[in-house]
Amino acid sequence: MSGRGPGRRPRPAAHADHLLAVDLGAREHYADAALYDHEYRRRRADVRWYRDLARRVLGGPGAILELGCGSGRVTVALARDGHRVTALDQSAPMLAALEARRARLPPSVRERIEPVRGDLRDFALRRRFPLVIAPFNVLEHLYTRVELAACLRAVRRHLAPGGVLAFDVQLPDPGWLARDPARRWARTRFTHPTTGQRTWYSTSHHYDPVSQIAIIHLYYEPERGGREQVVLLSQRKYFPAELEALLAHAGFRVVEHGGDFAGAPLGPGAESQVVVCTVAPRSSTGSRRGGRRAPARPRR
Repeated sequence: MSGRGPGRRPRPAAHADHLLAVDLGAREHYADAALYDHEYRRRRADVRWYRDLARRVLGGPGAILELGCGSGRVTVALARDGHRVTALDQSAPMLAALEARRARLPPSVRERIEPVRGDLRDFALRRRFPLVIAPFNVLEHLYTRVELAACLRAVRRHLAPGGVLAFDVQLPDPGWLARDPARRWARTRFTHPTTGQRTWYSTSHHYDPVSQIAIIHLYYEPERGGREQVVLLSQRKYFPAELEALLAHAGFRVVEHGGDFAGAPLGPGAESQVVVCTVAPRSSTGSRRGGRRAPARPRR
């Protein structure tokens, strides 16, 4: 439970614990790159979609900025297609895994990948790109409206004229959000790629409807006994209308807002929100199209 009641401010201790969990959840899931890659090794639909998008947007080999590149699951596929990918991530273990993967590539592909350590909220690369992407729920690690706005400002500074921003985030599922936080779910057994042990995997989560942040606990329990490992993952949930409003406020125009990587429309049962947007054009008065500039507020 969050310890919050109707009309009450959060208790300082509970609030501090929540902030700590959010911070840990932004990092812990990415500390073991081998385990991360094992868990998502069969995730390929999004890779195909971003490859196709790059062909549509760039028309041939071009420059791409990838935010939250991780260990390079999408990065390498784009580089193999001939694109020059600037791959940005904050996680040192993820970037180290990308470097290891990059070292095994043919020189012609390796040279097209430029790993960069940076923060989603304030990166500054001093160049512009025709395509910026943020695959696999990367923007869910922007936990407040202020953080998302800062990221979108940075994206706009790095987009070439006519450039495209594309990303995917999960479509919040009210049933999943409302699950009992005391129960464990998704219990499965696998061979842990780091320890080599047969391991039970399960999850639980707590969702705070005020901050819209889910704190997910990932449990790794050795089958034959031993210390259970608990890894936190924190995700900010963005609802579709809210997401479009935040993008519009940041000066973007949504071009596509789909429900999966096969072109299905957004609707009940969709797992993802797949978004393509451009910088909204300005009208002759300097305001964004679709609205009027408000009169200046008189000074007092």
